[in-house]
Amino acid sequence: MGGIGSGARRSAHIGDIEDALSFDIRILRRLGVARPGECVIDRICWSTGAHERPTARLRIDLSDETCCTMTVTADMPDDTIKQRLMIDAVPSGFGGVRHYFVCPVMGHRCEVLYYVDGRFASRQAHRLSYASQNMTDLIRVRRRVISLRRKLEGGEGQRRLRGRKRTAVIDRLEDTQLLARDIWHDRLRKQIDRSGSRRIPGKKH
Repeated sequence: MGGIGSGARRSAHIGDIEDALSFDIRILRRLGVARPGECVIDRICWSTGAHERPTARLRIDLSDETCCTMTVTADMPDDTIKQRLMIDAVPSGFGGVRHYFVCPVMGHRCEVLYYVDGRFASRQAHRLSYASQNMTDLIRVRRRVISLRRKLEGGEGQRRLRGRKRTAVIDRLEDTQLLARDIWHDRLRKQIDRSGSRRIPGKKH
């Protein structure tokens, strides 16, 4: 007999987007690192919450719309890499062009590249999914509990909630904790029904 949650549908995806370092061409453009008609060399770092933050040296050449490239030299958590990526310039309906990365594995256009197993490539190439797609209802509720607790505790640049806002979050947290408990007990009941037992663990008789 499988454990609780063993009946969850399995996926061909092998990781979550939220866990992967990435480059978003739209963000790079807003930061001024990707400038149409120019070649820019700059250094960026990812904020991961760890003491040592991964850094990358970028050379983004958009000076020739027929051959745009981005060269990445990066100190990643698992290795130091150097990778050359193609960028496609697509005419925009409002004039000018819109830039997309070209996935080095599958060759399609994408706006975000993710780092997995020593290289940057698209979400589809790395078979990544959003964490919420792989969550069971219990995991989803438990994550909500953690998020609400963090709001109450503050920290990491966030002010501690006060007054009505704090009271509202406390009420939501209590409701969410009750929901998590109900889902857990419901799963236990289903598990016990399958096993033929008459007693729910943790319940007093």
